[in-house]
Amino acid sequence: MTKMTRRLFIASLPPALLATRMPAFAAPASDLQLIAKQKLEPAIVTMHRRLERLTSTLTFMTTGAHPDDEPSGLLASLRHVYGIRPVLYCITRGEGGQNSIGAERGSVLGVLRTREMEEASRSLDASLAFGGRGHNDSVHDFGFSKDPNATIDRWGRDRVVERMTWAFRQYKPDIVMNCFLDVPGQHGQHRAAVVATFITADISGNPDEYPEQIKAGLAPWSVPKIYSPAYGGGGGVYDDETPPPPTTLTVTAPERDKISGATFPQMGEWSRSCHLTQAMGRWRPEPQTEWALHLAKVAKGEPAKTEKDIREGLIATVGDIANVDGMPASAADAMRNAQGLIDEAMADYGDPVVVTAKLLEIGKAVDEARKQLPQELHDNIAHRLERKTREIDLALATASGMHIRAFTEGADIKAGDTITIKTLVDAPESVEIQSAEIIAREGLNAAGDQVTASADAALTNPLTEQFDPLGGNGDAFVRLTAKIGDRSAVIDVDLEDALRVLPSASLELKPDAVVFNTAQELAPVAMTATVTNAKTDDLKIDLPEGWAMNKTGSTSEEAASFDLQPPAKPGEVRFAIEPELLGKEAYAINTFSYPHIGRSVVPTKVSVPVQTVGAELPANHKVGYISGGNDNVGLWMKRLGIDVVELSPKDVERGAYRDLKTIVVGIFAFGRRKDLAAAVPALHEWVKKGGHLVTLYHRPSDGWNPETVPPAFLKIGSPSIRFRVTDANSEVDILEPDHPLLNYPNKIGPEDWANWDKERGLYFASEWDEAYKPLLAMSDAGEDKLKGSLVSAEIGEGRHTHTSLVLHHQLDKLVPGAFRLLANLVQPAKH
Repeated sequence: MTKMTRRLFIASLPPALLATRMPAFAAPASDLQLIAKQKLEPAIVTMHRRLERLTSTLTFMTTGAHPDDEPSGLLASLRHVYGIRPVLYCITRGEGGQNSIGAERGSVLGVLRTREMEEASRSLDASLAFGGRGHNDSVHDFGFSKDPNATIDRWGRDRVVERMTWAFRQYKPDIVMNCFLDVPGQHGQHRAAVVATFITADISGNPDEYPEQIKAGLAPWSVPKIYSPAYGGGGGVYDDETPPPPTTLTVTAPERDKISGATFPQMGEWSRSCHLTQAMGRWRPEPQTEWALHLAKVAKGEPAKTEKDIREGLIATVGDIANVDGMPASAADAMRNAQGLIDEAMADYGDPVVVTAKLLEIGKAVDEARKQLPQELHDNIAHRLERKTREIDLALATASGMHIRAFTEGADIKAGDTITIKTLVDAPESVEIQSAEIIAREGLNAAGDQVTASADAALTNPLTEQFDPLGGNGDAFVRLTAKIGDRSAVIDVDLEDALRVLPSASLELKPDAVVFNTAQELAPVAMTATVTNAKTDDLKIDLPEGWAMNKTGSTSEEAASFDLQPPAKPGEVRFAIEPELLGKEAYAINTFSYPHIGRSVVPTKVSVPVQTVGAELPANHKVGYISGGNDNVGLWMKRLGIDVVELSPKDVERGAYRDLKTIVVGIFAFGRRKDLAAAVPALHEWVKKGGHLVTLYHRPSDGWNPETVPPAFLKIGSPSIRFRVTDANSEVDILEPDHPLLNYPNKIGPEDWANWDKERGLYFASEWDEAYKPLLAMSDAGEDKLKGSLVSAEIGEGRHTHTSLVLHHQLDKLVPGAFRLLANLVQPAKH
């Protein structure tokens, strides 16, 4: 057994509770503060929430492409009004998206958005499953797309369908709902999720499809109902030209949840506020009581043209189980009795003694039905009763006054290490703690209160594949058995901070990407290597012929300095430095922590890309850089050889930029930096007197007022799907071949548009003052050319240049043409 303390409960306050203990707001509360304050739920609320689960035996699954695709307000109403269990299925991890709160990108962003999705699911009391296995898996978020079938083919059609089939068979949803519509104007990945859903629905009930799943213990499952939204998905991002399908069902809910007093859109925002990387979470003062759905497919027959209730024709309650053909009479009676007791317990939820007695009787009834369940009904009924058993036991724990904690005593571990898991239980004398068993994954050996990682234990996967709000998550958890009345309740308790198995040794190699500008005098690049649980002598680095890594300065067992020396004439070349440590591929440990998700640890294979670039630089001058904190453009300008002045808020406020000839404003910065927004009039004067202001892409929501922010009128297009080019290899037309930005100091040609990653650009300008000249035109296949990706205007003696090309991403990917174009953009207004 794990260590337990009787009648001792040590609890740290959850973030939502902490937020409510703030002093009275000195200023109007933010959306997130309002959400956090409202979210507080005392024990009596927890009791009601756990009883709500017992009122339904239905599972409602949404299928989406990314974290945050889920219709949170609708899901909150289904869970709390109808008692229906939500399951959220995400095809990808959202690793191709943006990050509004930090610098994480790519696979690490995928981990961050996975954690956000877990917390969003926890708020909705929803289960969660993912199709994508990570950024190196073909099923990942590669940015925006427009063609659903091309998207599925890029992911791997069979792989996508096989994994969704597994989810249908594993969770046995009674209802599946597509988060979006498969219509032109929608995100291609959203559309691909819809296409995959209907393909999967046609085959998941066939045992001949993916028979290895059947051999592994899953049963075929035909989804009884599939719904589509009967509403558009615009919101300023997508195009609603195609009307939604007709409404066949309107899901209705009261104006407010009777327990919290919140509207269901507000409860949905409790969940959406977890998606902070996507800048979500807003106060919703207006209630919504109806959601329009379209019944698109049924497993048998034709879809009904109208329905009054989403539960029609389904086994919606334990009472409905009693009416299933073939159910033994005594088991049916037990189910009818259980249904009545559930209704009574809901009415008496404020009296824990009464609720405990009723839950014990409900548990007996469900146990009886499980024992008598005929084999021929097993596939359709057993999972419902098994879920009810777990839900009953959790409700009993709350009603009886139990409080349980489980946590590790120690830090993250490596292969061969042992760690102690401590369990603290506070319970009345009437509750008997029978056992507390550690359940651990393969490679982790549990004995008593300790877990030992075997020598060949796999590293912890930070990309959780599933999450269950009833517990049992992570590499290890505690299964507590407690005697409550005459019932042995089994409760799965997650650890407060996950148990993680990390590499036995790790390496931090800096910088994490290297650029050599061959148009400048070549000099070695200083690099540092810091090792943990190893020595620098255990490090092996192989380089291409002609390249050298020479130790410099002082070297210790833990850290070493190097100069990466290129050959005299390296030409244009790209390679990756991939060291070995202790004879194995080296891993870096990326750790990040945010209040809304806690701490995450991501082991990543060390691979430092090296790229040579031939980028002539403008005549010697300093370039100011105003960062919004969401790109690395300032860093890349420095590594290219540009003399960069980082402008802090104080620098901007006191006008320290006045002697500079060029200022670059990073992405989102007008919405992120109050000092920058306040300095707009002064910056306009600076431009008129000869300065060159270069603004990188902004969304309309990033404080970009087209009338006041740019020196002359410049509007960003909306909906954004119309003003973006998703094909990274799309042809680029030069509209102003003699323009200085395309000729000095580098002649921009076709080779500079080669090997771009993800897309060309987004948030293109749609309208502009006649002072601006569009320099480029480009489009996705079959669409009209867009001219708003790079525009420049002479303003007085100066210039304003705005680009919606994803230059910051191309620089991160070390695309040579992006560096050459950047070198041109930072030239003075006059040279």
